Amino acid sequence: MITVRDVIGLALPAPTRVVAGDAGLDREVTWATRLRPTPPAFGHLSGGELVLVPSAVLELLDERLTLEAAVRQLAGFGVAAIAHAGEVSPEARAAAGETGVPLLQLPADADLGALEREASRVITERRRAVQRRGQEVGRRLMELAIAGEPLSALVRGLADLAGRAVALEGRDGRLLASHSPDAPDAAPEVAPLLARGPDGLVGWLRTSAAGSPAEPPTMVADLDNRWARVVAPVIGRDGLLGSLSLIVPRRAGTPEDQQLASRGAAACAVVLARDQAAASARREVELNVLDEVLDGALRSEVSLLQQARRLGHDLEAPHVALVARFDPRGDGPVPVRGRDGRWTGLDELVARTAGPGAGRDGRGIPLWRVRNNSAEIIWPAATPAEADRITAAIFDGLAAESRGASPGPAGGEAVSVGVGRPGAGLEGIRRSHQEARQALHLGRRLHGPGRVTRFDELGVYRLILAAAGLPDMRAFHDETLGPLLTYDRQHGAELIRTLEAYFAANCGPKEAAGILHVHRNTVLYRLERIGEITGLALDDPDVRLRLQLALRIHLAVFSSVE
Repeated sequence: MITVRDVIGLALPAPTRVVAGDAGLDREVTWATRLRPTPPAFGHLSGGELVLVPSAVLELLDERLTLEAAVRQLAGFGVAAIAHAGEVSPEARAAAGETGVPLLQLPADADLGALEREASRVITERRRAVQRRGQEVGRRLMELAIAGEPLSALVRGLADLAGRAVALEGRDGRLLASHSPDAPDAAPEVAPLLARGPDGLVGWLRTSAAGSPAEPPTMVADLDNRWARVVAPVIGRDGLLGSLSLIVPRRAGTPEDQQLASRGAAACAVVLARDQAAASARREVELNVLDEVLDGALRSEVSLLQQARRLGHDLEAPHVALVARFDPRGDGPVPVRGRDGRWTGLDELVARTAGPGAGRDGRGIPLWRVRNNSAEIIWPAATPAEADRITAAIFDGLAAESRGASPGPAGGEAVSVGVGRPGAGLEGIRRSHQEARQALHLGRRLHGPGRVTRFDELGVYRLILAAAGLPDMRAFHDETLGPLLTYDRQHGAELIRTLEAYFAANCGPKEAAGILHVHRNTVLYRLERIGEITGLALDDPDVRLRLQLALRIHLAVFSSVE
C-alpha cells in the first residue's frame, strides 16, 4: 500500500506542506489525477485518489467555486488527499480539518501535469511490487502444498513471510491451525481473538465460496478495538472448505495483506482438498471395518483387528456404543428433512468431540455409521466418566442441531440416544452396540423421545432382554397376552393399554382412568372384559405379577417403535 505520506516523500516537490488533515496521512492512495477544467469536474473520481487542484481550474469551472467548497465536495467522493498549487485560505483549511482529508500546499509554480505522471508512476510501481510479492509468496506456499506439507506448515510459512499472525479455520469455525511470528505487529494469541470475532462473516464466506479457488476474494473484519483480520475463503470443488485470516492492527491492513490472504487461501485449498480426498477414502475403509464389526460378517478376526489398528483403531480396547435417532416432538409439524441431510453435521460433531489430538495423544478415534434413520457410534472410552462425557457431548450437539433445524417449542424433532455398557474386543463391542439399540428402543417406549437411556439403567428389562431368545419366553408371552392382543386387533378395544395404565396406577381404577383420560366406569368395564377373555382373576397377586411380567416382555421384546 502507498499512503499519502509516501506520495509526499516520493513524488511531490519540496517544499510541499501539509496545512490541514494530518490525521489522514496514512490513507491509501489509489491514483493521482488533476481536477478536470470542464464539468463534470468530479465525475471521474471513484475514491482513494490524490487530487491535484490548480486555482485556475476552479475559476474555469465556476467563478464562485472556492477552494473550501471544492474540498468539501471532494471529501464526499472519498478522495485520499487534495494538493493545491498556491495559497490556501483559512476556510479551506477548516474544511479539510472537519472532513479529515489531508490538504497539501504545493509550490505556486508546480507543474501539475508532471506531478500527476510522477505520482501515478510511483503508485503503479508500488502496486506491481505488491502483486509480485503476492505471486512469490503464493508460489512458495503452493510448493509446500504440492510437496505434501501439512496445513500447519503452510500457515507457519505464510505467517513468517507476511509478518502477521495467521489462522486457518474449518467451515464449521473450528481452528485448524494458527501461528504468530516474532514480529512487532503480530498478534500474540490468535484463538482468543477469533472467539470474539463477528458472526457476520459466515454469510459472506458462504456467498464468496462461489468465486475462483485460485483467486478468492478478501474482506476486512474488526475483531476488537485493537485488531482486525483480513479473511479469505478457502474454496474447494464442492464449495466452502474453510477460511484463512491474517490478523492485522485495526485500520492498518494493506493491499499486500489482502494479496497474501488470497494466495494463502488458494494454497490451503489444495491441502484441504487433498486431505478431504484422503479422509473420504479412509472413511470408506472405516465403514467396511465397522460393518464387519457390528454385523458379524464372516472374516478372519485377526486380519480385521490388524486392519483396524492400521487405521488407528484399537478394537481390543474398551469401547462404548451409542445409537441416536430423531423423533417428532409434540403435535407440531415435522420438518421435511432428507435421510442423509439430517446427519450432515454428525461428522463435524464427532470430530469436534474427539478433539484435534485424537489418535495422537493416546485418545482413540471413534467409528460411526448411519443406518436407515439412526446413527451408530462406537467410541473408545477407558472409564465410565469418559463414556458419560462423550454421551453428553453427542446428545447436546445433536439436540442443538435439531433445535436449529426445527425452531419452535411445539413441533420439530427431538433426539433420542441409547447407550450400551463399555466392552472390549469384537464381542464386547457387538454386545455394547446391541445394548445401545435396546436402550434406545425401550427408552423411547418408556419415556418418550428426547432423552438419553443407558442400558445399565433398565433394571428388570435387562433380564428380559437377556432371555429374549428362549422359546419359553415366547410361549409365556403368547399364553398370557395373546387373547388380549387378538381382541384389541379385532375390536380396537385398547385392553392392553388399559392393563398398562392399571398397573402404572398401582391397580387403582380411578388413577388409571386419569392416565387414559376416560371415565372410571370405562376402566372397570375393560378390566372385567380382560378377566373374561383371559380367564384370569386380577385380584390374585400372582396373576397380577404374571400379567405385569408379560407386559414388560411385550414392551421389551415383541413390540416395535417406528
